Amino acid sequence: MALHCGEFNPEELPACKAESLVAYLELAHVFPEFTLAGSRSSWLEAPLFCRYITDRDRAWFVQEPFTHGYVPVSTIIKKPYIWMELINRINRVGAQAGFSYDHTGKFVAAIGELWSNIIDHSQKIDTGYIGLKLTPGLFEFVVADHGVGILASLNSNPKHESLRDHGRAIELALSEGVSRYDDREGHGYGFRPLFTGLANIARDLRFRSGDHARVITRVDSGQPEARTYQLAPLTGFFCSVTCTL
Repeated sequence: MALHCGEFNPEELPACKAESLVAYLELAHVFPEFTLAGSRSSWLEAPLFCRYITDRDRAWFVQEPFTHGYVPVSTIIKKPYIWMELINRINRVGAQAGFSYDHTGKFVAAIGELWSNIIDHSQKIDTGYIGLKLTPGLFEFVVADHGVGILASLNSNPKHESLRDHGRAIELALSEGVSRYDDREGHGYGFRPLFTGLANIARDLRFRSGDHARVITRVDSGQPEARTYQLAPLTGFFCSVTCTL
């Protein structure tokens, strides 16, 4: 919000090295000008993540110093084998990182559900992408797009055409069976299985669209805590998940 309102000059910030992929991609989604090298970004050091900004037209994976990669949704549509390669990679590298086959299966199911939602709801499939990072005991992934966003999507459904609040739209989308389609068509956003599958290993789940976010955090007791709050406007939809052992 402070960046959006211009309350400070980012060039005056102390140098910061990006360690979290999901945080970096969220910043890049909202403020791309602060993640492009040489453009008001001298405070942010992210040599390992810059490729997510500069190499967006194809799928790629890097093994060193840790496994990370990027897959455009449009590439999966044109070349379905890319999705199978991603599944195999998540299973293989996830096991090396300490996650069980059950865990990696849930990662795959969640990512698959999310990129399918981009096809069904974003109306700008070519902007959708998957980003991921795997290190021992940690898996971060992002599925996002620069489409119409959740509120505009839900407004296409006569039942929700009067909805005006982005926060409430996100909350509704996280409910079973709610989407831009007529209720009889069975095209919900499908986030409930994501919650169920990742409940025991997801440390943070963030859903952003418009000027709000819905965040579910697993606290030390193991119980999830959820809150919805206002943030700087974000085009389209952005979901990030951080899973830990």
